This record gives sequence, structure tokens and C-alpha cells, in this order.
Amino acid sequence: MIKDSRSRFVSLFAIMILTLFTAACTGKVDKNDASDNPIDRAFSKDFENASSTTEDRYVSHAYVDAWEAEWNHLIEDLIKHYQFEEDKNILREYKKRYEAFVEQGSELEWINWSDTSEAPSERTSGTGAFGGFMREEANLYRNQVLYLIDKYYSDSDMNEYGEYTYLYSGNGAEFDKALE
Repeated sequence: MIKDSRSRFVSLFAIMILTLFTAACTGKVDKNDASDNPIDRAFSKDFENASSTTEDRYVSHAYVDAWEAEWNHLIEDLIKHYQFEEDKNILREYKKRYEAFVEQGSELEWINWSDTSEAPSERTSGTGAFGGFMREEANLYRNQVLYLIDKYYSDSDMNEYGEYTYLYSGNGAEFDKALE
């Protein structure tokens, strides 16, 4: 029993390391692929048209919300494909750990927008810090969602999961509704 638990732990740890390594390696997603998903299509004009820090924050917040919702939807969809609770728990743990990774990634991005010559408790940051760390969160979720869709839903030889259907059906940041 103990050996089985160790094996599971080692397997889970190996999967997490591989996933984090893959996410790091795929940190830059080809901009030509942006139109391959409804979220990037919906937000592409919003990011181009955001002309102030306030607008950039608004778009960034809506963008991270969209990718985080897609992340949650994808994980729930993957969990449905497993019969045993132990397998489902591995996915739940994977989700929890990846979300901690995303949080640390956004904190690192916040530091990047800060005056690091000051102590952290007294540190100031640039006006773009909020949008920058939100986009970092969104990009980390985006990259992992696209990776998992490609891995589990796009392989025509092993397409036991079927075709992935995006949860997102919005129109981007919808500035006009925000101004009402």
C-alpha cells in the first residue's frame, strides 16, 4: 500500500514537472495561432484599441477571467473522462498546483513592474503593473489550456476525448457595455 502511494506521488510529481517544463517552453505562443480560439479572436481588437491604463486594466481583467473560466471548464471536462476517483483526484491536484504556479508567475510579473531598489514593503510599481500581471496570469492559463486541448482533443489517432468545445462565447471586453 505504501509502495503504491509512493508510486502515485512520484507519478504526480513527474507529471507536474513535465507540465511546468512544457508550459515554460511554450511560454510564447505563435501569434498566427491566436485566431484558432474564440477568446483571442474576441479580445484582439480590444487590446489594440485600449488607449489608457484604465482601459488596459479593464481588458486585461476580462481577458484573464475568460481564460480562467476556460481553464476550469477544460479541467472539469477532462475529469468526466475518468471512472475512478483516484484518477479524478490527480487532475484536481494538478489543477490546484498549476493555479499556484500561475499565482507565482503573476507575482513575478508584478515584481518586474516594480522599483526593486526599494524594500518589498515600500516598493512602488508602474501604472501598467496591474494590466501586466493580469495578462501574465491569462497567458499562463491560455498556454496550458491550448496545450491540453492539443494533447487530449486534437490527436486524430487517439481522439477518445472527442472534439473540444470552448466555453467562451463572448465578445471580448465589450467597452460599450462598460460605459453604460
